[in-house]
Amino acid sequence: MIRLTHLTGSLMGTATTSPKAVVRIGRGSDCDVRYDGRVDTLVSSHHAEIRFEGGAYFVIDTGSSNGTVVNGQPVRRQKLRPGDRIGFGGNKGPQVQFDVDAAASGNGGYGAPMAAPQRRPPPAAAESDKDVKQVAQEAQAKIAMARAMAGNQSSGQTMFIMAESLQKVEDTTKAKDKKKYGRVVLFLLAVGVVVTGIMGYVIWDQNEKIEAIESKKTGLDKQIKAIELKMQLESDPAKLAALNDQLVFLTGSAKQAIGDMARRDKKRAAEMESEGDELDRDIRRILRKFGADTYAIPPIFKERLQHHIDATLNRGNTRNVYRLKTQYWPVIMAEFSRLDLPEEMAFVAWTESQFNPFAESAVGARGMWQFMPATAREYGLTVRGKTDERTDVNRATRAAAQYLANLLAEFGADSFMLAIAAYNKGEHGLRKVLRHVAAQERGGWRKEKRDFWHLYRLKKLPHETLEYVPQILAAAIICNNPKKYGLE
Repeated sequence: MIRLTHLTGSLMGTATTSPKAVVRIGRGSDCDVRYDGRVDTLVSSHHAEIRFEGGAYFVIDTGSSNGTVVNGQPVRRQKLRPGDRIGFGGNKGPQVQFDVDAAASGNGGYGAPMAAPQRRPPPAAAESDKDVKQVAQEAQAKIAMARAMAGNQSSGQTMFIMAESLQKVEDTTKAKDKKKYGRVVLFLLAVGVVVTGIMGYVIWDQNEKIEAIESKKTGLDKQIKAIELKMQLESDPAKLAALNDQLVFLTGSAKQAIGDMARRDKKRAAEMESEGDELDRDIRRILRKFGADTYAIPPIFKERLQHHIDATLNRGNTRNVYRLKTQYWPVIMAEFSRLDLPEEMAFVAWTESQFNPFAESAVGARGMWQFMPATAREYGLTVRGKTDERTDVNRATRAAAQYLANLLAEFGADSFMLAIAAYNKGEHGLRKVLRHVAAQERGGWRKEKRDFWHLYRLKKLPHETLEYVPQILAAAIICNNPKKYGLE
């Protein structure tokens, strides 16, 4: 008898013992070891089997999607030893420890299970008298069930079921009636051909539907791009609003297409979501940290972002700015980590002062974070006479971190670009913009109308602020990959 001690996964902390010669493992209802598909998503419907063959136990991967590992190494078929760790779904999937229960097996340990099927003598007469049609129907029902449990995709079980049925027939009829055994074999082979043909049609139909979804999404993406370009050139508020309504509808349809694809091919759906060039992926990587992703990044935003990346790299002092950033980064991260702020927001200091603690503006802002005197005092900094703590990196950074945290608290973590915009425009100015939207647009108080992208596309923000946000993202993208951009 084998014993599987569940180390991780939805069965963690329990053990499974079985006297069977074949132990099926997966998410399917007919599995002997059944995992919860809502928790262990890496486990396939019929993932693997543990079989007793030739005096030894083997684990066999039965065509799983994410593979099976033994002691951390991928396997298709592997002889097992007591203490081996088996992972279903690669090294990240649930794991069990394999052992042989010597006391239960009654043979001193590593031997045949109690209920292992015997070749001789043959099974009972009633079993041996099953007719050809019944055996075939049972095989066909098992194949259909396996496919249904696999989400109407290939279960990887068909050949195993056919082989099992043939073995069953051999054990029950071959010794008594060779003609009947031959008829069963031919009938089962015919069933296999039919099933294979049906599966071929299903696969063809699936591919046709996948191609139709891809074609639909491609068409929607072209329409979205055309709408975005029209919005870029339009200045009339009423026309911009109408174009935005069209954009919302089209992007909703495109997202639905991705959802339809995910139900058929999750890998392809993920590829559809990540389409675009390297800059698109860099932008989305940052946005996803904040839950601020948008289906379609406005072309003008991407153009301005690329412009600021190029301009930053072409400036003669960029290496020196990067050196200052490296020097002060530990202090900045200590304060930002204290409030659990994302590091991308710290690049406000790059745009505001280029990390210069003594920078001054024409309007009286000073220090690395360019606080005005009133704001500095509001956040606990002393600005009086010869004492100006705006130039104190530690104190000013603590004040800036608290200011940014307050902006996120007001405008929402998923609207982090609004918080950055408020740092430039001032929270009072941005609050005024949002109140104007609430008064002028139907449902203007809703989350989607308070979104940075909505304000950006409808040109609700001043030009300086529209440029400010891509400047900060440009600095973050460059510093996230300094080797690529020649800074290291």
